[in-house]
Amino acid sequence: MVEKSPGPSTDLFVWPFVAGKMATEMALTASVSFARMVQIAAQSTNTALDKYIELAEQEMKRAQRRESVKVE
Repeated sequence: MVEKSPGPSTDLFVWPFVAGKMATEMALTASVSFARMVQIAAQSTNTALDKYIELAEQEMKRAQRRESVKVE
């Protein structure tokens, strides 16, 4: 018995499913990439805010020391 390979008519019905799967995978990849960029931006903002608070506290301590020296 001779087996027939799927012809062009079968490909015509299959390609929308293949294209849909590819589109879904591309959308998921793009979504994960975007979420990762947002996560990195949030971490950077958090780090910058922590550093700003630390430097502000150091400046406040320096200002208090300068005031105490002037009074004495």
